[in-house]
Amino acid sequence: MIIAVHDLRRNVVRAVESILSDPDPSIRVFIVAHNIPRSDVAQALDDSIRAHPGRVRIEELGDGIPSPSGPFMFGMQQSDAHYVGIMGSDDELDSAAIAQWRERAECFRADAVIAKVVRGTQRTLVRSPPKRLWRVGVLDFTKDRLSYRSAPLGLMRRAAVSELHLELLPGARNGGDLPFVTRLWSRGRVVAATGTAAYIEHADAPVRVTHVAKPVAEELEPVRLLLADADTAAMPSANRHALATKLLRRNLTDSIRKRGGGLQLDADDCAAMRLLLRAISDFAPNARGMLSIAQARMFDELESPSPDLQRVFDLDAASLRYRTLDALRPARWRFVLHSQGQPRFMIATSLIKVGASRFFPPNFLSQRG
Repeated sequence: MIIAVHDLRRNVVRAVESILSDPDPSIRVFIVAHNIPRSDVAQALDDSIRAHPGRVRIEELGDGIPSPSGPFMFGMQQSDAHYVGIMGSDDELDSAAIAQWRERAECFRADAVIAKVVRGTQRTLVRSPPKRLWRVGVLDFTKDRLSYRSAPLGLMRRAAVSELHLELLPGARNGGDLPFVTRLWSRGRVVAATGTAAYIEHADAPVRVTHVAKPVAEELEPVRLLLADADTAAMPSANRHALATKLLRRNLTDSIRKRGGGLQLDADDCAAMRLLLRAISDFAPNARGMLSIAQARMFDELESPSPDLQRVFDLDAASLRYRTLDALRPARWRFVLHSQGQPRFMIATSLIKVGASRFFPPNFLSQRG
């Protein structure tokens, strides 16, 4: 497991100890001391290193760039493990997580295992990707809506990183994994984790480079680069529409919600949104029609030369009132039964429980192909 450490105020000891709680000596930690001295990280982890000899490796990367892309790529390139995973320095794993992921990877000869992810001490389930409930084997990029899992959390076959030419966006402070996972999920052999063990995200760090406020153009630059990529443009139509609906529902909508539901967008932000909306429409012409009525109207408003930000705010709020037709019906009736259409997307999201399904026992999920 590769952990990039750029700030020792983050609880890296918790992260490392959670990995080493599995006594299997083949499960190791690769720490990348990013723009800080290796000796400082080694000192902070002295107890863990002494208690688990040979299982903690620390390397230093001083690139001067406040981006997690560099250290994570460095770790994957320098690792000698058969499987690798990446992990936030203040996150943690359940003790059985890696063993369960590896079992799934070997059972299906998978390039990647998508982790069950929960948040905080309340273990709030992250309901992505909203895959087909009954699908327990190798997943399909479109049918299982894999693009909704935007980070490669879990386990990856290290050789697949090279074979599939996977790369995190250099220098990106956020969204650097967008092209990485798009290529991995669409071209790789991917399965979901089973069992109850999870990757646990925490938000108790004093600072995160990915959470620093930025202009919309900078924040969504990974989306623009992804759409401009020749390999992405060459995807089959079904994959393009699956990806585009995710970009609209998640990346662009999240950017709007960070800014007071749109009320805090400035002229430059609105111009950046218009350019991205045109690019997405060119990439997948039917994607907006698959969204809810309210969300599609919100993007229509943002495409106008002088959008009414109060209307943007009201439409975003309407898209969250899930007992109304404006939130549940697709903008175009012909997509009412489409796998990316709003009704099926909402149903799948409400039912999914990545990892331990509430409808199948763990041993059934582990043995089914």
